[in-house]
Amino acid sequence: MTDTAIQERDEAIAEALVTGRSMRAVKKEFGLSTEEIDVVLERLWPTDLQARLRMIKTDLGKLDRLTQVFFEKAIAGDVQAGTLTVKIWERKHELLGMNAAAKIELIQAPAQAETRYEKITRVITAIARRNAGKGSAGNGGSDGSDGNGGNGGDGGELRTTAPPQGDGAEPNRGG
Repeated sequence: MTDTAIQERDEAIAEALVTGRSMRAVKKEFGLSTEEIDVVLERLWPTDLQARLRMIKTDLGKLDRLTQVFFEKAIAGDVQAGTLTVKIWERKHELLGMNAAAKIELIQAPAQAETRYEKITRVITAIARRNAGKGSAGNGGSDGSDGNGGNGGDGGELRTTAPPQGDGAEPNRGG
């Protein structure tokens, strides 16, 4: 096919699609696949950055011409022309990205829940501090120990005891 024939075919395909014919009917009529029709449409109406900029500039030019006509009518007292002028301005701002209000959302991170490890550590530390206070006040235990669970410690450190052996009547006094 020559370039002229390809252009004419492309325009016929576009016309068929624009008038509402289904993609299936257009594919059948022209003997093309969906991918080939996509290539035709890309050739006719490119969507790359340069094409978008060109379209925006063209639309802005048309909107400027409309604004001149309707703005003069609006100044003369035509309310509908005034409304249309404002809508044209809004459209221009949309095209230029000037209508996007700066939106700042402050998001406060939620307080993190205390982990089990942190809870256990906090409780053990509190118990150790409380027992350390008892040991330094000279409050010895009634069993002859120093009041720190029968470990014979000086109250300044936390010691653990093994669970009782046997019937549990006698505490394990370490070995």
